[in-house]
Amino acid sequence: MTIHRTDRLQLAYELRGETGDPVVLIHGSLADARSWGLVAPSLSASLQVLSYDRRGYGSSTGPPRDRAVRDDADDLASLLVATEFYPAHLVAHSYAGAVALRVASDRPELVRSLSLHEPPLLGLLTDDPDLGVEARAGIQQIERVRAQVRAGKREDAAREVVDLFSVRPGAWERARPEVRRAAIEYVGNWSEEYADPEAVIPDLAAVHDLWIPVLVTTGAESPEWVQRIAQRLTSALRNGTEQSIPDAGHAPHVTVPDRYVAVLLSFLVERVVPTV
Repeated sequence: MTIHRTDRLQLAYELRGETGDPVVLIHGSLADARSWGLVAPSLSASLQVLSYDRRGYGSSTGPPRDRAVRDDADDLASLLVATEFYPAHLVAHSYAGAVALRVASDRPELVRSLSLHEPPLLGLLTDDPDLGVEARAGIQQIERVRAQVRAGKREDAAREVVDLFSVRPGAWERARPEVRRAAIEYVGNWSEEYADPEAVIPDLAAVHDLWIPVLVTTGAESPEWVQRIAQRLTSALRNGTEQSIPDAGHAPHVTVPDRYVAVLLSFLVERVVPTV
């Protein structure tokens, strides 16, 4: 991987593809850039694809984040400017959806479109008459997981996070060993990220001001609260589209990569996205 260095951090990234629009893959909280390994080659056949390790993941380093979402957004903006890889389509998984929204809001000149898979923005549901109680319980669960991390119970914390996004019991046991290892390794990063309120509630005024196309995807096998977040977020956007992916859950880029690539390509390639 290539390293982008500043005076405070270094970001490791990899470029694939030689033609087509620039696309950036932004990983979630319990994995690094390697999690895109099953989709990046297919996307790079028709697009230029950049995947990178966010700060504190993989080969990327830097100081702890005071405001995780904004710090991660600033990191990505710095990388895009340094590599002149913009305006780009941002494809984000889970927590990274909040990061992508922040980049698009703060630096619109760098972004052509957003593709967000299941950003866990639980704060959008706290006033929901059907799921408000569940949303508030989810926010409390985040605090319990952070307490487990502080107590050194990293496997217990990682297990609880993975199970949170599944409607079927035993999600942790079904996960591949390398997925479980990464989750345990990075659950401390997850704790740091979800200490930031913006990880669960976006700046709705900034979201509403976005004019770029935004695709919000969910897995058909994901919990109802995930689906409702996608609906709420899409309704807040001026140019939002919601799509469910059959036979998928929280990580379609790992479990159904071909199907996820097809959804992304139909959004990224078959539409004309203005660059100004």
